[in-house]
Amino acid sequence: MAVKRKIRLSTILLAGLAVLPLLAQAQLQPWGDYPALPKPLSPGFAPAASDAGGTGNTGDALRFLESLSDAQVRAWMKRQTDFSQAVISRINGRDALLTRLKNLQAQDYSAGNLTEVHGRQFFVKPAGDGKPGLFMRNASTAGEKILILAEAGRVISFFSPSPDGSHVAVGMLSTDGRRQHSLRIIKTADASLLKDELGAIPANAREVAWKADGSALFFPKSAGKADANNGVVWQHVLATKTREDQALIGSGVSKSRKFAATDAITLKTAANSSFVLAEVRHGNTPDRSLYLIKQEQLKGAATAWQRLASPTDKIKNAWLSGESLYLVSTKKKAAGAILKLDLKTPQLSAAKELFVASDEEVLELAVAKNALYAHVAEAGFSKLMKIDLASNKKEEINLPYPGKISQLTADAENEGALFVLEAANVAPLSYRALPAGEVKNVEVFRSPQIGFHRIATKHLTLTRPGTDKQLSMTLLYPQGMELDGSHACLLSMETGTGIAALASYDAKRLAWLEQDAVMAIIYVPDNADVKKPSSNDGLDEFLFAADYLVSEGYTSAKKLVAQESRAGQRYLALAISQRPQLLAAVQSAGLLSEPLVADKNKKAAQRGKNAIAVTNPYQQLREATSYPAMLLTARFGAGVAPVWMTGKFAARVQMLNTDKSRPVLFRTDFANSWKTDAMADQADAWSFFLWQTGRKGFSLRP
Repeated sequence: MAVKRKIRLSTILLAGLAVLPLLAQAQLQPWGDYPALPKPLSPGFAPAASDAGGTGNTGDALRFLESLSDAQVRAWMKRQTDFSQAVISRINGRDALLTRLKNLQAQDYSAGNLTEVHGRQFFVKPAGDGKPGLFMRNASTAGEKILILAEAGRVISFFSPSPDGSHVAVGMLSTDGRRQHSLRIIKTADASLLKDELGAIPANAREVAWKADGSALFFPKSAGKADANNGVVWQHVLATKTREDQALIGSGVSKSRKFAATDAITLKTAANSSFVLAEVRHGNTPDRSLYLIKQEQLKGAATAWQRLASPTDKIKNAWLSGESLYLVSTKKKAAGAILKLDLKTPQLSAAKELFVASDEEVLELAVAKNALYAHVAEAGFSKLMKIDLASNKKEEINLPYPGKISQLTADAENEGALFVLEAANVAPLSYRALPAGEVKNVEVFRSPQIGFHRIATKHLTLTRPGTDKQLSMTLLYPQGMELDGSHACLLSMETGTGIAALASYDAKRLAWLEQDAVMAIIYVPDNADVKKPSSNDGLDEFLFAADYLVSEGYTSAKKLVAQESRAGQRYLALAISQRPQLLAAVQSAGLLSEPLVADKNKKAAQRGKNAIAVTNPYQQLREATSYPAMLLTARFGAGVAPVWMTGKFAARVQMLNTDKSRPVLFRTDFANSWKTDAMADQADAWSFFLWQTGRKGFSLRP
């Protein structure tokens, strides 16, 4: 039966390709007819190597659309793009929505780096004239002053205060495309610039370190281009000529310690420690190597660095304090453990466990005078743990609201910790965790009030039936709204690990919520313990969340829309093919709808097809089916899915969809007929959703 069905579908597709131009007038859509497909290429067609491979499926009637080098295919993509742009331009309310998004972006607020040293708080925020400036604030009196404003054509990329707070090094990065980076040094007492100016700083540099007495600093310097790598760290003594600077560690510095040019090296010091720690990141791998030396033993290229850890030790974070080194390691458990190493006997095997995560993921450390503070993530939100250094007593600090700790810092000379907290509908605010466990708003950052005070929040922790896996969901909606299923609901899924996967603030969300609409965000952490991740890419969690929203009456299938958080994920294409009537509309920026298999390796190709046959969204599309409205975009060379994959998926749904009220739009920058713009793309997607869910003011103009 399955074979007959496959043959029948293939026959229907081939017949459709032949007669589509004849049916154009008879099947005119309310928004116009889709551009006709080009004529199929020869039966023996195989995509060129430059066309990013192919599926290897010779029975696919639309396989000729994989040929990006073919003029007919390119012309069809351009016609599809022009057609989609024309439809979107006819949506009432789209331009006003774009204007609102731009206004909200102008008021968007993100806290700059916040560091506290020796009773002084350093941070970046806009100054009175709108230019970003580096500020210093007295932690006791709250008095603050500007140390430096960003120069014309440059931004403040990072800053690093000296251990005593008397000086601060500031990275200035050019914005003219050349990405030239320089380092300026400021005397904090009078905000004066020292004559020392260090160049050739890598564009991806994010910090420098100081000697404990503040007499010298350690900075990354590229031997070649300014943005080549962080390969070599140099020492610069204040008030000396740059030609006297000494290379300490990195590629080509020492014959006894060899490093690759792609190794990114950062030195760390502490005001209360006599040691220097070198962290080495090898390429894009998350695990790092650690090296140690006493400050008094630094001898330029002849420095005898002692190796503490290799990538196999899976060190994620390190904090130096006094005679101790605190580490986050995932060697024994993917969630992480906090270790304490006595530097008098620096052998990693002798490190003591202070904290072992259960369901949490340990992200950051900050060591204060009497306690260690750990930022851990659980179910999409941050937790702040305090570990007493004397008794090893552990306690969780109660945060003001569920959200994301975007920054955490502590001063070894003082008690407590400083952190920045934000949420899906709360702009970043700074807080201090006091020694007794209380939390106080210290108002380093004062975010503008743009309307989120009128937005209600509901945090849900759900458990999928038949599993013990919890799913965290955040609902945002206007206060006073009755969640009765009559409102459009935008569902998105955040996946991944680390800080990037947590609930972040975005002022632009208000533009959607102001349309009497609901927003649902689900958080699905990656499971690093799984050696073979599911090819579903979170499909089970997505479908469970969607079904929950409908069954509990928060929305309905006619009002539920979905937007991918990032391109190259498979779950949305799978949801469309397996549960086509679950959603009213979807938007994707690069569908991963088929397996990529190289034809040249037939055995590997067959294994790949067999392994993913049941989760091939493209081949699961079927005739006589109502599919949701779709706005599908694909950028050439961006993401893991090639543009032809989205094009084929769109073409097939356009042919098979029986719901003539649901448009399927496809556009790409490949044909040079459309240029992506993040703000305009957001306005396009949301106005498309509001049109499809019947929101007043978002109908289609004739």
